[in-house]
Amino acid sequence: MIPTDRQFVSRAAICGAGFIGRSLIEQLLSQGIEVSVLDHKTCPPELSGRVTWFQGDFTDEAILRVALEGVDVAYHLVSSTVPGDDKVGLITELADNIFATIRFIDCCIALGVHRIVFVSSSSVYGLQEHTPISETAATNPISSHGIHKLTIEKYLLLYRFDHDVDVRIVRLANPFGPGQDLLGRQGFVAIAIGKIIRGEAILLRASGAPIRDFIFIEDVSRALALVGLAANAPPVLNLGTGEGHSLRSVVRMLEDLLGRNLSTIDGPLRKADIPTSVLDVSLIGCSVGFEPTTSMRDALELTLRHWEVV
Repeated sequence: MIPTDRQFVSRAAICGAGFIGRSLIEQLLSQGIEVSVLDHKTCPPELSGRVTWFQGDFTDEAILRVALEGVDVAYHLVSSTVPGDDKVGLITELADNIFATIRFIDCCIALGVHRIVFVSSSSVYGLQEHTPISETAATNPISSHGIHKLTIEKYLLLYRFDHDVDVRIVRLANPFGPGQDLLGRQGFVAIAIGKIIRGEAILLRASGAPIRDFIFIEDVSRALALVGLAANAPPVLNLGTGEGHSLRSVVRMLEDLLGRNLSTIDGPLRKADIPTSVLDVSLIGCSVGFEPTTSMRDALELTLRHWEVV
């Protein structure tokens, strides 16, 4: 059994309560952890009275310090870019992501937060000749999103070296599941289900050839909780399933579950699209005891049922 810091970790802060953050909140609450949340949106009704919610911007140091006060572990899930972004306002994105994160780290150190968990991205690896991709692979991102994530990683590791702060970086594959925005800028499964509901064709870039490591949201939040609560963990961990599925094969699984053919259209790959991305997840398994438990097909069915499509 992997030892945990439950006797030392009683309160966690989550910066960013989007799709992943909301699932993580529920996971931590189920384990008896007190949760403080900082997000730019108001507290949803289902969390009212169950968490300490601070509505504000991650770039606002004053409210950030209040949200981090008295916590043992702080989760950073904030990002204003997504992997497929072709163009971003570089100056704004540097301020919103990297500069704001440096203030966040400084606040954690000043307030005695002894552990930081940063949700990074598999996009930091860029183009790779060999898969699955291990944590020791070269990092050469081909998107602004990947560069932002990698830059934050480097600063976190620098602070770990200089200040002995317990940093845990999680390079996340492709999460999906109930609650993901069907009209968002990322998440192939969510976007596809949104198209299905609206009776529109699903865009398959490169005829659906790109291969991704899809992981169900409940597995993601369980893994992130394990990483945050484990007494010891490596500073960099991959989080995925270790299995690859082409976008075309995902559509075929959706067709099988729905019992009908789906309309698709072909499109070109964007410059920031990675043809194949599958992660080696052996390290997170042996270090914190995580194993994904939801198969791709089961996860798709659960997601379709959530949206009442089947």
